[in-house]
This record gives sequence, structure tokens and C-alpha cells, in this order.
Amino acid sequence: MTRDTGKGDAAKPVRKTAALSSPVATEVVTPKRLGRPKTRLEEPRVVPTRCPSNMYTYMKMIAPLEWRSLTGMFQDMMTRFLTTEPWNHGLMWRKPRTALTYQEGVPGRTGWEQVNIQLPPDLADRVDRAAEASGVSKAAFCYTAMFWWIQYVYPPQAVRKIKN
Repeated sequence: MTRDTGKGDAAKPVRKTAALSSPVATEVVTPKRLGRPKTRLEEPRVVPTRCPSNMYTYMKMIAPLEWRSLTGMFQDMMTRFLTTEPWNHGLMWRKPRTALTYQEGVPGRTGWEQVNIQLPPDLADRVDRAAEASGVSKAAFCYTAMFWWIQYVYPPQAVRKIKN
């Protein structure tokens, strides 16, 4: 085997070592994945909604109290919301506002945030069917679930007792 040095002189021989000729040296090594290990067997589906910024901050605050993540809390919230069906017992549907507004062509904030709720595909399908059967959008369905969760399941008074 020869190597061209680019200086115009004759090609110089390159010696093969045992490490270069071994099959291990020619294998492609894939780098290890950084971060948390994958724990989900299937990719979650995203159900977008919007909520007031202070409401979202409160949810991020209470999530570590009983769940490993905000996603885990959202899954528990949606499962319980679909199981109890509080809209059949008088809970009114709430319509989310937009996150941005325009006044004279200038964008401004409304105090509402976009929230992407990640759910397992089967739970997301249940949300889709329940929202369609109720005649509301998925965003309104999810925002109402968040309102119900904060107002009736984990109100600030109950959370203070949990933290103490």
C-alpha cells in the first residue's frame, strides 16, 4: 500500500498494522445516546391547547409532587377526566384564547401560552373521540380538563396541605 504525500516525491509505502487489518478496527462505532433512556414503547401524540401563563406555571409546580414529569401528570389528568366525565355533571366547556394578538399590526402577548400535551396514542384517540362526541375542539377539551384539574382535583388549598 502506498501513500501520496502531496510533495511530488515518490509514494512512500504505508505499513499495515495488526489493528488496522482486524475486523474490529473497520467496524462503525455508533455513539451512545445522551440524556434520559427511552422509557416509552411508542411515540406519544401531541394534542395542542392553550392556557393562561400562571395556570401553566402552577401545573409545572405541582407536577413533581406526585408524578415524575409534567407529561406523566397530563396523562393522569386526561385519564381521570375521561373516566369521571365531569362535563356530564355540570362542568361548562371553556374556550381557550389565542397566545398572540395583533394591535395595529404589532404582535403582542395575551398572557396565554401554547401547551403541547403529549399523550400515548390510545389515550389521544380517546380524547379525539370524546371531544368530537361533545361537540368541542380538542384544544377546548384539553383546556377544560386543565381547568377541572386545577379547580377541583388539585386546588391550591389542597396542594398546600400536600407540601406541608
